[in-house]
Formats: sequence, structure tokens, C-alpha cells
Amino acid sequence: MTGGGVAHKRSFLALHDYGMGGSWWWVRARSERAVLGTFAWVEVVTDPETVARFEEEGLEEVDIDDPRMPPGLDGLRAERDAQRGREGFGALADRDIVHLGRRWDEEADEPVVF
Repeated sequence: MTGGGVAHKRSFLALHDYGMGGSWWWVRARSERAVLGTFAWVEVVTDPETVARFEEEGLEEVDIDDPRMPPGLDGLRAERDAQRGREGFGALADRDIVHLGRRWDEEADEPVVF
């Protein structure tokens, strides 16, 4: 932190895994949480071997505060912005384990056993 209370940015390796491949970027941000909170469907990769491999790949680097993002990342930011307006957004953030329950439509009020 500086005297103005602004944290320094550093580079995070971000991955959007779309199932049959993925898109990778270096994102300059103040924290991993900032990256996850700004872009939908993105994970921050921290595995040292993977990070080292991509340090030499020449990936595009973007600043999280830039108004324009490269193709792919721009849509993920727009999607996260839209999600922010939904009820319950972020309710499960920063939780390692989440237990979910489901109300059943059974007449006997018994859950269905699969």
C-alpha cells in the first residue's frame, strides 16, 4: 500500500476454460479476488509450473482498469457486470466449502434418494 491507500498491481495468469480449449491472459490487478470479481468464467492459475511456462509465451497483458479489453475478455467483463445486478450475487464468495440444499416437490416432504 502507498500513502494514498492504493495497492500496487501485479500480474495474474487468468484462464477462461471453455471446455475444448481455453483463452489465457496476464491481467494486472491488485488481487486475485479483483480478477475473479471483474471477469465471469475466469480462474486465476497459481500453479508455479504453469505460471513459469506462460511467462515465456508472450501472452497479451491487460490492466484490469483499462476501459477496453481484448476480444474474449471484454465479453467476460460485460457478463460479470450483468451478473452483479442479480439477487444473491457474491453470496458464496470466499467460501471453501458450501453445502447446498434443495426444496423438494414431494407430497410426503421426503427428499428423493438417487
